[in-house]
Amino acid sequence: MMSDNTKTELPLDEAATRLERRRSQGQRPKRKKTWRVILFTLSALVLVGVGLGVYYASSLKQSFQNSYSSTGLKSEKAASALIKDKKPISFLVLGTDTGTSGGFGADRDRSGLTDSLMLVTVNPQKETTTMISVPRDIMTSISGFEASFPQKLNAAYAFKETSDDQASLGDGVGTTIATIQDMFNVPINYYAMVNMSGLGDVVDQLGGIQAKSPLTFRFSQDTAHETGGNLYRFTEGESTYSYAADGVNFKTYDTMDGKAALAFSRMRYEDPKGDYGRTQRQRILLEAIMNKVKKNPTTILNTKFINATTKNIASDLQMSDMLALGSNYIDATKHIESYTVQGEGEMYQGVSYQRVTTAQRQAVTNTVRSALGLKAATTGSEFGSEITPTQLAQVGSADDLYPSSDTTSNEKLPNN
Repeated sequence: MMSDNTKTELPLDEAATRLERRRSQGQRPKRKKTWRVILFTLSALVLVGVGLGVYYASSLKQSFQNSYSSTGLKSEKAASALIKDKKPISFLVLGTDTGTSGGFGADRDRSGLTDSLMLVTVNPQKETTTMISVPRDIMTSISGFEASFPQKLNAAYAFKETSDDQASLGDGVGTTIATIQDMFNVPINYYAMVNMSGLGDVVDQLGGIQAKSPLTFRFSQDTAHETGGNLYRFTEGESTYSYAADGVNFKTYDTMDGKAALAFSRMRYEDPKGDYGRTQRQRILLEAIMNKVKKNPTTILNTKFINATTKNIASDLQMSDMLALGSNYIDATKHIESYTVQGEGEMYQGVSYQRVTTAQRQAVTNTVRSALGLKAATTGSEFGSEITPTQLAQVGSADDLYPSSDTTSNEKLPNN
């Protein structure tokens, strides 16, 4: 069993066996929703200012090196030339429960899932950044681990990491990228993996952020529900929020600190949109941090902020590319477009999956390729990797199961 409601059985391959052993021994952290909150606010540092270290390049060189890990993929190798020529580029941003005590370079829990996924394109020519939330529960065939089918997309990183003690963080991410590239037929040039436990540090280094809530809800950091200690209260359409350490006596604040941002993005159970509502709030946080940086870029020109960032983000960006991004791509944040992939919920063998039809995959393909200035193309395969006819017969295709979601009207992504 991969994790709670992830997969009921795994084939007897080494990756699955080792991953299960780690979890059965309690080595995987408790599945607190904190780890699912998408710390994609941190990805803004890659998009609009990871290059802000230009004034501190010498003293912080080691920090940037510690956050670097290559995927070895062809799409990555061609990316430096794109940045040099100020061409549009794409990222996969991953939020993970991969804990560390000294940054991503050491003491990693290799069995963590990448429970938050976002495709981000940055186009300095059109001055546009496009963000697409990809459901972590998409039913997929993991590249290189096809015998384990069906799996959830968020397991791709963990399968690679636990199959080989010598695998780098970038190798694990590369497995996820390869699967997504084949699923949507889009290139992914870079990645940014976020250690979600670092959310508070980074937001606090910015002096807090402001974000309007799309709904009214309460969330306790102690219980992950509507009641309990460390209780936060958010109101639809308002950027102010209330907090009660004892769960009773509230005080109102107009700026979110790191803990409040964490609470805002953690809540899932009380959201009528479920996981889609959670990813919407995650994108709201990303836009909030990008807006904060744009208003006062000097806020992040300090060594504490850069160290907090590099400690909590792993990427395949070389330092020179980071600096180029910071200086050449800032205009891409003038216009931010936000979308989500709309899947169909399905229970298969007691496990909850999202199924994505050809029409909705084509919508992703069209959006990403257009944002990158690429020619139109047909989308990729539903499962992102090869499966056998027998395996297909067992699960059926999304198109056959959900024909009403496989029409031309579905070749457009929902935005919010």
